[in-house]
Formats: sequence, structure tokens, C-alpha cells
Amino acid sequence: MKRMRSKQLLPVLSAILLASGALAEDNLTKLGQFKTTGVTEFTTIAQDGPAANSVRNILRTIELPPGFTIDLYALVPDARHMAMAPQGTALFVGTKKEKVWVVMDRDGDNIGDEVKDFAPSLTFDIPNGVAFSDDGFLFIAERNRVMMYPAAEFFHESPDVVAIPIVPQGGLIPAIT
Repeated sequence: MKRMRSKQLLPVLSAILLASGALAEDNLTKLGQFKTTGVTEFTTIAQDGPAANSVRNILRTIELPPGFTIDLYALVPDARHMAMAPQGTALFVGTKKEKVWVVMDRDGDNIGDEVKDFAPSLTFDIPNGVAFSDDGFLFIAERNRVMMYPAAEFFHESPDVVAIPIVPQGGLIPAIT
């Protein structure tokens, strides 16, 4: 009986996975054509509470040379690499998971006030390489593609940003035959 359920469940799970992959690819196509995806919600990370207090308590134990200070800038899950936007308005943080985060210091006190996901309609695959070009384009290197986001610094407040594949999905790692 268990084997029969597994055989019935496998096609359903496969269809769900294919549909979510197709939806992500459809969203990427829409963004590349300057269209909206219909996604309106961001994931935000609270910057206060027990997690922030725990980090601050650890920071108090670090011995620093005279004249140096240390403080928490922002809580960002799974952070790997960071790139400050050219105008200094936002810090983009790549991860070892499926999100790129944007940190904003809205009041200019050198502490991140808001952390939210960048381009929430897209699914990233280990987007740990984030960098800005001299002309302000954000490049994100993932496990198996490289994407470019023109003017990301100015449009990260919207869930839909222009996304242009530089190296398309599957273009970095050759297919095994």
C-alpha cells in the first residue's frame, strides 16, 4: 500500500516542481520585458528583538584596540557577499540560499533600519556573488547563471525590477551527456 501511495505521489510532486520552475521562468521573462509579475509582498527581517540583542551581547565581548568600536549594522539571514550601491542608498547581500537581501539605512545613522528581499518574484539559486559595475548595474552570480539588474539601486523598492540574463540558467555548467 505504501509503495502505491509513493507511486501516486511522485507524479503530483513532479508536476508541482515543474509548475513552480515554469512560474519562476515566466516571471524572469516578464521582468526582462519590463512587465510586472503580480508579486506585491516582500519578506522583511526584524532588526530588533532577541536575535539582535544576542548579537549585540556577543559584540560586547570582543576586545578592540583603543579608539575602535563595533556594533550591529543589520541582521541578514545566510549572508555571504555584500555590494554597496554606487550612490550609497542600499546594501545588497547575496546568500547561500534562495534570496538576495537589500539593507537600507533610512535615517542615516549607519545602522540598517530595513532588510527585505530583492526581486521577490524571482527564485535565486545560491546567489552569493553580488557586485555593481561602474555604470551602476547590479550583477548577481548564482550557482548556474549570471543576471544583470540595471538601476537596481533605484528600483529595489518595487517587487518587480528589470532582470536580464547575462549567462542563462545552465550556461555555466555544461550538461552531462
